[in-house]
Amino acid sequence: MPAEDMPADEPFIDDDGDHDVCWFCPALRYPAGRFDVYRRPSRDAPFDPATGFRYTTAGVPVCVHPGKVGLPAARYASKRIPVPALAPRPAPPRPPLRHPDALAPRRTPSPRPAEPDDAAILAGARPQVPEELLALLRGRLRQADPDRLQEAVAEAELTACHSFPVDAVVAAIRQVLSGG
Repeated sequence: MPAEDMPADEPFIDDDGDHDVCWFCPALRYPAGRFDVYRRPSRDAPFDPATGFRYTTAGVPVCVHPGKVGLPAARYASKRIPVPALAPRPAPPRPPLRHPDALAPRRTPSPRPAEPDDAAILAGARPQVPEELLALLRGRLRQADPDRLQEAVAEAELTACHSFPVDAVVAAIRQVLSGG
């Protein structure tokens, strides 16, 4: 709503709405036009530890976060600059937390490779290992510091287990470490 349409006594931002302003922001106490907005903290409007607010030397309250308050930097109260018509406030920077029951289900792991039978294991058959898993592990382990290889293997295993079955990860690690 344009600033001139706002009631004269209502704060520019209400405390109950979605906002990302500081708890001591003058926008929570004053209507638009009754405080100045600086681009950043300035010596012209020092922080007063006794009151917890910023004021000009003339006693005008100051906000130093134009992006948070939604107004361009200007001396609205000091120089009586008209407050511009306001665009809709941007969405909050982080979405509100949803109830755990409303969360999307975790990504299901890729299908498990077929288990070899005992005869195939004795003959030296290896379980099927997806090529993308091998590429992931090879890339991670090639970048690892040789002195920290054990930690790199553990980290790569943990990362891979989020997307692949554990037995496929173990088989892939064995294959990569054996030079395959």
